[in-house]
Amino acid sequence: MSEDSPARGCYARPVDQLRRAIKSDFSLRVIAAVTTELVAVACSRHSLRGVEAVALGRALTAGCMLTTLTKHDGERLRLELRGSGPLRGILVDARGDGTVRGCLQRLLSAEEHLKLSSGTGRLQVSPAIGKRGTLVVTRDLGLDQRYQGNVEVVSGEIDEDIEHYLNTSEQLPSVLACEVVLDQHDRVQRAAGVLAQTFPGGDTTELDALREILGAGSLFDLLRHERSCEELIGFALGGEAHDDMGGVPLRFLCNCGAERARAVVATLGAEDVEALAAEQDQTEIRCEYCGSVYALSAAELRELAAEIRRQRS
Repeated sequence: MSEDSPARGCYARPVDQLRRAIKSDFSLRVIAAVTTELVAVACSRHSLRGVEAVALGRALTAGCMLTTLTKHDGERLRLELRGSGPLRGILVDARGDGTVRGCLQRLLSAEEHLKLSSGTGRLQVSPAIGKRGTLVVTRDLGLDQRYQGNVEVVSGEIDEDIEHYLNTSEQLPSVLACEVVLDQHDRVQRAAGVLAQTFPGGDTTELDALREILGAGSLFDLLRHERSCEELIGFALGGEAHDDMGGVPLRFLCNCGAERARAVVATLGAEDVEALAAEQDQTEIRCEYCGSVYALSAAELRELAAEIRRQRS
């Protein structure tokens, strides 16, 4: 399902997709994303299942859709949700070219997993995320300044909190729903999302109606079967005529690598790097976003310490 390459990081084949559409009367724009493969790869790398998989999957899906709002391939968006629940938080790093990576701040114990992953239908993630906390969204378009907005968590349901952010911080009337359907083994079976927005000053009546439909769990029911982006767009627009505005393939991609791992260790300073070399034959650095592990031998650490000293002189 995934491939690894030291030069390009770890990624999923681009079989997932995002598409944009505008209703023919220009009253709504809709973005739909099918993210099953990339969510499955991310969860496999982090050994997630149940509510952990649902929480990360919804956040990854939302990140993909928010990053494409500007249609800027070079855009980078970071979602950081800090919650009061046992997962503590979620990090998502998404880019305008359709690549995304992410992780949870903490994994659940077996007892917590059993307690929080039970139930039928749309799985509530708020007991795992927490109903108190902060959502921080940072947009980087490669310009001189980054845009950052933050809101308080309103429900602990990730898509609802990000929808709240769009409506209040970015002031874009929006409806957002992200869903992950699990199989009988609590593994990812399907994942997708829908984002609908009016244009500034537009009538929100249609959005309000769609929010009510999605709030009843209709996206989860829809994903009991395979769905395409076109079907999700049709669902969001109630079958109304619309114009396709193109799309982008989506995939899980982490840009970590041996050199990045070495750079992280270098931030410790020469003395601490030498201390690591003296303590053990090998030091491992684990990427928090994808779980890849990079090892530096004691000899490599001593060489790194010497290099740090040369750069200081």
